[in-house]
Amino acid sequence: MSRVLMKHPDLPDQPIEVDEVSVPHHQAAGWQVVTELPAQPTPPARRRRQNRREDES
Repeated sequence: MSRVLMKHPDLPDQPIEVDEVSVPHHQAAGWQVVTELPAQPTPPARRRRQNRREDES
């Protein structure tokens, strides 16, 4: 079954993914099909841990 990404005007930062057959039900509640792909967030850069000896000050 195909999945569809939807968003609601009152909840712009909370997209949902629903089954394609559920789209009419969600549209009746004000949800809109997202036609453009959302920007993928880039993962945060990993920082290396510094090895510190406890006896060093």
